[in-house]
Amino acid sequence: MVLAHEGGHAMFGALFGQKISSVTVSSGGGGVTNFPNKIPWLADLVITLAGYLGPSALGLSGVFLLLHHKHEAVLWAGLMLLALILIKVRNLLAFLAVIGTGVVLYWVATQWPDPAQLAFGYFWVWFLLFGGVRMITNLFWATYRQDDSSDAAVLEKLTFLPDVLWLAVFWLGSMAALVYGGAKLLNP
Repeated sequence: MVLAHEGGHAMFGALFGQKISSVTVSSGGGGVTNFPNKIPWLADLVITLAGYLGPSALGLSGVFLLLHHKHEAVLWAGLMLLALILIKVRNLLAFLAVIGTGVVLYWVATQWPDPAQLAFGYFWVWFLLFGGVRMITNLFWATYRQDDSSDAAVLEKLTFLPDVLWLAVFWLGSMAALVYGGAKLLNP
């Protein structure tokens, strides 16, 4: 999940023309996407929002691919995104996480029969949807501890709106993706 979170930051950073200096993953389940320059306000706002909403957005994208019978695309898109983030990883744990996940996705995409790929595609999408919601628990505890480096705290500094409001935005966005995506998967 951390890779999808940091990948969300990195993807929107790149879309806003920001150079990404590194992506790291810590053993405690956290991570950091570093940008070398000062980021303009609007870009910083969107890039910060993209982190906690990233896994849910990827899961929702996977839902639409599955509904259009493109389960192979779910696996290959995941591989492509992992390859892009691999370019910017700067620590061993992040490298191992990207390579390990990539090997699994590649193995499933190339070696498994079609029905098994479809089942794994559904598993992968559910994993992203539930993982997006699960990550909000970590943000809740960071907000409770008044961690100034959390995404909610960064958004509070950018907008002067309380971090609890941003926590609610992340939770509502992730839950909406889970409920909508789950309903679509369960009742196509």
